[in-house]
Amino acid sequence: MRVIAGTRKGHLLQAPPGVWTRPTSDRTRTILFDLLQGKVSGAVAVDLFAGSGALGIEALSRGARQADFVEKNRRAAEFIRRNLSHTHLEDHAQVIVADAFAFLHRAEATEGRPAYDLLFADPPYQLGHAARLLEALSHSRLLNAGAVAVLEETARQELAPQQGRLRCYLRRVIGETALHFYEVS
Repeated sequence: MRVIAGTRKGHLLQAPPGVWTRPTSDRTRTILFDLLQGKVSGAVAVDLFAGSGALGIEALSRGARQADFVEKNRRAAEFIRRNLSHTHLEDHAQVIVADAFAFLHRAEATEGRPAYDLLFADPPYQLGHAARLLEALSHSRLLNAGAVAVLEETARQELAPQQGRLRCYLRRVIGETALHFYEVS
């Protein structure tokens, strides 16, 4: 796994061994970021269920201003820190060891909370996390108007075309993976 494009293009990224992480493939990340044309540069991003941090690191490499990485597994969070250090992006990032849903709930309740322009979420497939996350985000104030949320799920799973302030404007299937692009009104 490597950084596909941008200032850190070609840097190798490591993922924790085992089946509990499922890094987004290089091909899928390439397509995802090609479809985000013009939305990454200068953005503040959050990578939920971050795993190795590949999505957030790719965003930083392509010009995102800041990225928060939310991962509940401490071992995976350490790999994110290593990948950030290896790519020299740690000054533009924060690694938060927390459950994604707990993070959203806590961040909603905090004054001075961050407002994100981009959200990436690659939860475990077929456990209902993506649909639950979509519901939580539909009421969230963490996403700026015009923000884009990209939710990854198995291609066999459909997500709602609209949920509150979120409207799915694109669903792209790549092999066994479906990317759902939502815009916030």
